[in-house]
Amino acid sequence: MDVQFTLLAHDSVENAKAGMKAAVAENRKGANSKPKPLTIDTAADEIDAFTEEDQGSTYQTAELRVGSVVAVMSGENLPKDHELSSFVKMQVDRITTAATGNNPDA
Repeated sequence: MDVQFTLLAHDSVENAKAGMKAAVAENRKGANSKPKPLTIDTAADEIDAFTEEDQGSTYQTAELRVGSVVAVMSGENLPKDHELSSFVKMQVDRITTAATGNNPDA
């Protein structure tokens, strides 16, 4: 199991929206097979998620925006009890907590 997290803090919501659009375009362009949409229920302002198969591995990717922060997460061969949706929900909670001036420690 391997999950990668990337957080991009922007100076405004508008710049974050542009950053989100760029992240989605880049990750969709890099997909090796035709990605299938992945539905993740989250409180993010925007989300784009998909899953794809490549050489016997299953990859899940999600780009999301919460205010002026864009988060990109991807995982390979995630077990059912640690699907990408659980990491997305955790990341949204942590970004929201930090945005209110509180410590986002789990």
